[in-house]
Amino acid sequence: MKAIELLYRAALEIRSERILVINAQAHPLLLTIKEQCSHLDIQQHFKPEFAAIEHIGLSVSPHWPDSGNMYDLILLKPSKNKQQTQAWMALAFNSLKDSGHIIVACANEHGAKSYESALEKLAGNIASRSKSKCRIFSARNSAAFNSELAKQWIDTALPCRIDSYGLISRPGLFSWNRADTGSSLLLDQLPELSGIGMDLCCGFGLLAEQVMHKQMIREQMVRKQMVRKQMIREQTGVEKIHLVEADILALDCAIRNTQPWQQHILSHWSDATSDPLPSDLDWVVCNPPFHTGQNRDVGLGQSIALRACASLKRGGSLYLVANRKLPYERLLQSELQSCQTLIETNGFKIIKGIR
Repeated sequence: MKAIELLYRAALEIRSERILVINAQAHPLLLTIKEQCSHLDIQQHFKPEFAAIEHIGLSVSPHWPDSGNMYDLILLKPSKNKQQTQAWMALAFNSLKDSGHIIVACANEHGAKSYESALEKLAGNIASRSKSKCRIFSARNSAAFNSELAKQWIDTALPCRIDSYGLISRPGLFSWNRADTGSSLLLDQLPELSGIGMDLCCGFGLLAEQVMHKQMIREQMVRKQMVRKQMIREQTGVEKIHLVEADILALDCAIRNTQPWQQHILSHWSDATSDPLPSDLDWVVCNPPFHTGQNRDVGLGQSIALRACASLKRGGSLYLVANRKLPYERLLQSELQSCQTLIETNGFKIIKGIR
């Protein structure tokens, strides 16, 4: 039995009128919870899970409920990032009625014991039990709630400017507090791009921001040369970049990071494996994920790579970074006119393909 099912079953044991589910997942028991309470709010910021909840007929929001909404019961499924999950716990208490319950369920292998300890620090006494290699733990909103710790956890998880490239990111995003090795390697291999392109699975927008930043520097240099020589140069370079990302929290950061070039930016909260994507593109840059939640999923990255190929116009270019051991070449060769590995180092490889 998965943690999400245990979480929903535990909810049905407590009579509650107003319920909030944080980081929800689609499950038939969620429909039962809806039937047995007078008001149910469901939050999910990741597009595939969001769509799955909508598919079973329930309303869901990617955003936290408005302040002032108070609940008898809040259900929480932890993310794989501890800072993000602790902030969710703290925010949950701010939305709990007096004596209201919060229930958390997590697989042991995904850090259940650590999250249980975190809730105990925040709430004081907790109830806990183990089942199916998971832990279910709960607490009431009482005088034991540590409001100072809650504020600290909330503040720690807010969007902030990180040292890498001076961009805005937040806990919970991929490589949230640094530029990952693969993306940095890809940036080193990118030529001067032009036309209409896409940063597929853009995260907090590192690739798109650097493409535009480097173009800005080149244009400034050219402009100075043109002024000195009293020449006029036609505008070239990137016309548009489509930001495509499944995590709306990451996309919000990407939009902020590319704000200086907002006239060139189009953002899409989309599941790159199934939602319609921009097409007829001159280029695509991509650092595809290969995990679904906390589980390795090589097929996920391959599916995204195929969608990237399909988005290109004839003669368009794909620049993709991947773990050195992941099998992309044969797949790309079947979809593209040409495919080559530009560099392989530090456990990563950069692949260029032309459709």
